[in-house]
Parts: sequence; C-alpha cells; structure tokens
Amino acid sequence: MKRYFLKIVVALMLILSVSAISSYALDPKYETVKIGLSFGSSAKDKVTVASIGGFDAGYMDGSNFVSSGFGFGEVTLSVAPSGTDALLINGTAYNITGGNFALLPLNGEVNIDGSVYRGGAMFIVDAQGKLTVINFVNINDYIAGVVGKEMSPSWHIEALKAQAVCARSYTITTWNKHASLGFNLCGTQDCQAYQGISGESESTIRAAQETKDEVIMYGSSVAEALYSSSCGGSTAYAKYVWGNDVPYLQAKADPYESLTDNPRASWTATLTKEKIKEKLASSEIDIGDITDMKVTGADEFGRTYEVTIYGTDGTYVLKNDRTRSYFGLYSQKYTITPSGGTAPKPEPLYAIGSRGVGKLSIYTIKGSKSVQTLVDNFHIKSSASTTLYAPSAEVTDFDSFVINGAGWGHGIGMSQYGAKGMAEKGHTYEDILTFYYQGVELK
Repeated sequence: MKRYFLKIVVALMLILSVSAISSYALDPKYETVKIGLSFGSSAKDKVTVASIGGFDAGYMDGSNFVSSGFGFGEVTLSVAPSGTDALLINGTAYNITGGNFALLPLNGEVNIDGSVYRGGAMFIVDAQGKLTVINFVNINDYIAGVVGKEMSPSWHIEALKAQAVCARSYTITTWNKHASLGFNLCGTQDCQAYQGISGESESTIRAAQETKDEVIMYGSSVAEALYSSSCGGSTAYAKYVWGNDVPYLQAKADPYESLTDNPRASWTATLTKEKIKEKLASSEIDIGDITDMKVTGADEFGRTYEVTIYGTDGTYVLKNDRTRSYFGLYSQKYTITPSGGTAPKPEPLYAIGSRGVGKLSIYTIKGSKSVQTLVDNFHIKSSASTTLYAPSAEVTDFDSFVINGAGWGHGIGMSQYGAKGMAEKGHTYEDILTFYYQGVELK
C-alpha cells in the first residue's frame, strides 16, 4: 500500500514538473493570420499566383475562408483589378464578395509573384485601384516562417523556441495593427519579418511546433513581447523608448549577449554640425549654427533618453526613441564626443617651490605621473598646485560629433543575441523569456 501511494506521489510530481507552462486556450480567431505582402505604395497593378493543384475561390470572413462554390483548374492565374468591385482573373471578370477575393490552393502551397507561402492568397482593391495582396496562413506556420527571418536557423533550438513564443505573443497583441488595410500584420520589420516558406527550416518548424499555441502572459493578458537584435549590455525601459511605462518591460543588465558574432556589439557614427543643421532644417527647425550636442538624459545603464542640440539661436531636444531614430542611429546606448577641432596651445604655467621654479603646460598635466614628478622635484605643495593645474585641454572650434554606441534596435524586452548567449550556456527558452520579461508566465 505504501509503495502504491509513493507511485502516486511521484506521478503527481512529474505532472507538476512538466506543467510549469499553464493551460491557456488560444482564441480560435487567432488560428489564421492575414499578412500584408503588397499594400500602400507597394500595391500591385497585377499579380501572378500559382498552385500545382488549382484553386478553390471564395472570400475571407474575418479569419475564415468561405468558398464561393467554384474554383480554377489552371495552375497559374493572372489577377488584376477591374474597377473597384471586380477582378480580372486570366481575362475574365469576377465580382468581389465581402470586400475581398480569396484563393485557396487545392493542393500544396501558393506561389505569389515568385515567393512560396503556406495557406492562401487574398486580394483587396484599394482606393487607388491597385491590389493589396495578402497571405492568409495558420498562425503556427506563420511563426515558423518568422523565426527563420528574425533569427538564424542555425542558432540553438532554445533561442529559436524563445523567438517563436515572442513572435506568437507579439502577433496576438498587435493583431489589429493594419486592420484598416484589411489584414493583421505586414511582412516587414515594422511588424515581423516574414517571406513565407523561405524563412522555414527544420529547426524553425521544430521551434514553432514544440511551442505550439504558447504565449507570454502578464496577469490575465498576453504580453506585448517586444524584442530587438541586441541591447548592448542592458535592456531598455519601455517608458524611455515609447513613452509609456510597462511593468514587464523594464531595464536590466544583460550579461549574456554574444559579442563575437554580433555585428553591432559596438559601433561608431559621426555627425557633422552641417549635417545636423540640414536635418533640423528638413524638419523646419532653425536654431542657427550648431554649437554643441550633448546627452542630457540617460538611465543608470547608460542608455540615452534625451539629447539636447545647442545652436546660436536656441536649442532643440530629442527624447526617447527619437534620440535613436532622428539621426538613424543603431541604438539609444551611446556617448557623444566633440571631434574635428584642435585644442588651443596653452601658455606655460609656473609653480614656485623651495627648490626653484617648475614649468608645466596643459599637455604635462594630462599625465598624473609628470605632475607628481614636478611636485616632488620642486617641493610644490599639492594643495597649492591644484589651482595651477586647473586649465583643461578641451577641444574647441570642433566641427563634428563622434557617437560611440552598442547594440542594435530599440532594446526593449528580449535581446536576440542575448537569447543566443543564454541558450548556449544551457538555459531553456522558459529561462530566457522570464529573464527578459519581468513577472510573466508562459501559457
């Protein structure tokens, strides 16, 4: 009897140990995601779609494909607008139902202008009479494609799985980002990088499947799992990037980032005064000739959130993400140093001691050893010499600013190179996600 009871206890412990990820029912409306491929300025006059088995024709009702009861046996179709409410498909006009027209392959994938996608193709005629082209696809197939574009498929599987859960969580929290255009997210880095099957590999498919339907939760809500390429040694406060404070998106030191293969572990940029003035002018801002530019606000980890530009006729202040985006910098973690000028040659300074007169210049002062030698040799009191050594060799009449930085991207949430480093040190994807997002759980 005791042995039987022990088996029950052990079984319960095993169940609890594998249930660290809580149960959470994914809303069925998220099973199919619509990704904008061509829209706005990239909308098409014509698009070619192909499938080895032909197509079922219909329309999308929300996330559901509704068949219209007819299809196409042709494996290649040419689709073009015909007015605002019809499409020409291989020269024949078809009315648009429900504001869109959808094609679902009867077998296999769909080729859209040379790129291959799972799921199907959807078309909307925009106000300019051009085609908005959309791929509707199962969310886990979509995630497999995103992971391979956001991370290298060769990276450790635990890093890829962390990316998969982040991408799925981000998809849900930004579900209606492009609702006004008829789709959920776009296929660019403005949302998440996605180019269909070209982003898939055995490892990314595995990452999507082994985390199927898993999301990051903060309380009762799915967390907005923001991520960037690298954070430069510390993540960012959301409030110092987007302006709003988010409990699970706080700054912290990141000792895990892989530096050897990180292309932006450190970087340098140079801004001339003239370039700064031109940039301000393009924004219709005139503060005269540029005299200086300084970091006037940074967090405890050295991430910039305020930069002040000084001019002969005023100042201009950049805050939060604009300290990165305004001049196209890689990250907000940087310092600014004046450059391109010369230091004025100083007049010699003299100090009188018990052994005579000691002579030094600013250049001598730069070396503490030479200063100490002067003090010792001429018996100059250090308290008296402090005033004598005060002049600095600051560069004046400079014409540019050197910006030395680290990291790539907004720095909020998960660092992709940090996830890589954590995975290589033996951490699981759950470890990675709970390190970068505070107070969350996986469901």
